[in-house]
Amino acid sequence: MTERIWDEFLTDKDKEIYQLAGYGKRGGFGKRPALFIIDVQYNFCGDEPGLSHAEGLKQYRTYCGEVGWKAVPHIERLMHIARSKNLPIFYTQSERRPDMIDSGVQTGKNHRGREKTSIEGSHATQTVAPLAPRPEDILIGKRKPSAFFGTLFMSHLNFLDVDTLIMTGCTSSGCLRATTVDAYSFNFKTIIPEETAFDRFEASHAINLFDINCKYADVIPTEEVATYLEGLPVRGPTD
Repeated sequence: MTERIWDEFLTDKDKEIYQLAGYGKRGGFGKRPALFIIDVQYNFCGDEPGLSHAEGLKQYRTYCGEVGWKAVPHIERLMHIARSKNLPIFYTQSERRPDMIDSGVQTGKNHRGREKTSIEGSHATQTVAPLAPRPEDILIGKRKPSAFFGTLFMSHLNFLDVDTLIMTGCTSSGCLRATTVDAYSFNFKTIIPEETAFDRFEASHAINLFDINCKYADVIPTEEVATYLEGLPVRGPTD
């Protein structure tokens, strides 16, 4: 059996329950996918690769470390394939008003919660350059973990007749997870290419991907997702 990222965190009892309860079955792909790039912004990845945690966190409290930039080439690969197939590509734009009133109770859950590193229109909230959106892409401005909450995301998905969401980005324990659970709740086939997801905490990343893979989505190698996308016909303008 292929070793998974979460294996080292599971007890023997966990592994037994996993087998006996029937977890591990794949939900599979649909026929009309969209690619979703969640929060791959400078305030999560850092302004450039190679920063230490201390350097990155000094500037952005949301900094996830080098894992962010390591995920970018894998996301970029899927992005280029999706463009070649004329598939919908969505991005989140996670940002706040200058007075941060739209953060709500979130500011009170972190000792640095009032720091203004996610102000709308700032460099910090821009998608990193290798993944920069194009005019035809759809940006979902969000204020809460799930991209479905208080946004037009579901309306766009309905209009475009999407049946499969390929989720990438961060964090595995936060916005990526929240959006994935909601996608599952709305009956989308949901896929997370493992190498495209990241989180600031190693254990949290691994266990959340394990739990998501058990119940809400297929967490599979990026290579498999690329193969699936490459096998699709080019989507026409009226499809």
